[in-house]
Amino acid sequence: MASRVVLSLDEKIVGEVELAKPVTVVGRHPDCDIVIEHAAVSGRHMLFRVVDRTVYVEDLASTNGTRVNGIAVSQVVAHHLDMIEIGRHKLHLIDDALVMGRVGGLEDTVLTDFERTMLAVHAPPPPPSHRRGDDDLSRTIAIQRNPTVRVGPAQETVQTDGEVATAPRALALALRVTRGDKRGETVALDRANTMIGAAGGDTALVVKRGSAYFLARFSGGAPRLNQKELGSGTHPIAPRDVIDVGGSSFEVIQV
Repeated sequence: MASRVVLSLDEKIVGEVELAKPVTVVGRHPDCDIVIEHAAVSGRHMLFRVVDRTVYVEDLASTNGTRVNGIAVSQVVAHHLDMIEIGRHKLHLIDDALVMGRVGGLEDTVLTDFERTMLAVHAPPPPPSHRRGDDDLSRTIAIQRNPTVRVGPAQETVQTDGEVATAPRALALALRVTRGDKRGETVALDRANTMIGAAGGDTALVVKRGSAYFLARFSGGAPRLNQKELGSGTHPIAPRDVIDVGGSSFEVIQV
């Protein structure tokens, strides 16, 4: 039996997705496995990573953060009936092995077991987002996509409350390919999320948030940063850092 997540908005269920793959990505970009089209959700906001039967929740340096049972997290183990919040949306984790014979259906699960989820009610609420009325629900989609990893820049534009027109130009970074088929080429990091690696093999995600850049494992083997294998979560990168993903190597450069 696999785990699954039930997606809801304003107490209304809008989708259900089984965590059948090792990595399930949640975000606003259409390439994500669970697509949530809302301004409070980053292009690739967070992911579920399944190792054996353990489910990990990992925030991908999202603009508004990820909360588990009301607590902001970067990477944490998730358990049956935990509630994951991204913006105004909620994803409840269900372990089917624990509900066999106890829950009659999705409606019973939401109205009964979800009400017993332990919540940190004293925690501060997530950052406010512009309410667009009932059309938020109709534009929310939960889909499972082809598991083949697509490599390429993501299309996302994010503006945070702290950005002002007079802010100084942020330090811009790029990647120079030092090993692999595209040796000598430069990979621009001018988008919110940039995938590096080989489709269907080892891939990593470079996340740009404001003036900061982060590296996160995406699929396949773990990437290496300065010859150190990376664990879960996101890791900051800076000029002269060396990234190894599969058979390719990249040097972080300033542009």
